[in-house]
Amino acid sequence: MMSDTIEYNFCFVDKNRAILILEGKDKLDFLQALTTNNIENIPKEDMVYTAILSPQGKYLYDFFVFSLSDNEIFIDIHKSRASAIKKFLEFYKLNSDVFISDRRCQIVISSKKEKMYSFADPRAKTMGWRCYNFKKELKIPDQGFDDFQINRLKNVVPETGVELIPEKSYILELNFEKLQGVDFKKGCYIGQEVTARMKHKATLKNRLYCGYIQRSPKNADDRKVYSNDKAVGDVHSIFNNYCLIKIKEDFKDAELTVFGEPVTLLN
Repeated sequence: MMSDTIEYNFCFVDKNRAILILEGKDKLDFLQALTTNNIENIPKEDMVYTAILSPQGKYLYDFFVFSLSDNEIFIDIHKSRASAIKKFLEFYKLNSDVFISDRRCQIVISSKKEKMYSFADPRAKTMGWRCYNFKKELKIPDQGFDDFQINRLKNVVPETGVELIPEKSYILELNFEKLQGVDFKKGCYIGQEVTARMKHKATLKNRLYCGYIQRSPKNADDRKVYSNDKAVGDVHSIFNNYCLIKIKEDFKDAELTVFGEPVTLLN
């Protein structure tokens, strides 16, 4: 169980998120059959982080799932993917007793448990609490966003649309197992065969790492990672001197540079 506070201090409204609600007697079985994580006990447990994949095992959507009663399931997803996942769910529900709708909500990311519906971020302790206000919007002064972003990078948490690219990304290359976003013991879901094969029968060719650049780069145009002038990966998120880079696993112990500066892997 996560304590009500953590050592970092941040609180801000995340305006890049959207909330969908699933209702109907088939809602749980319907979503369980699609997602990489086990959500069967979500009405009695805390929030779950999960994804939906393509039949080829590539990333389509990542989101949080939670419930406040037996009557509905809430999906917290990046706003840029909300319309697409709604159409996806409508397509797959067929004759299932499932109703999908939007819900207006103020989403607050905080290092402490706020006086609203609050869930500990399941991806990492230092990511704090995800808090949901379904009533009148509150005036919340933003603070500590820099701390939150550095926490995200240090914990190698990929961002929708930055590291997580629909139809291109593989979630196991992007730290999903450590972030508790996939359950290898649950039943079938779309893309499971490819994901299980990557886990049990293959060695990952690429992996996401947090890198630290000792000197702030003067030129950030070339977003390749180099080893002896050979491109071995790509730079994605950058914040202050931290970055998320996806590199070929064969080069994780090599001397690497980004933007012409040495980079040290932190994980």
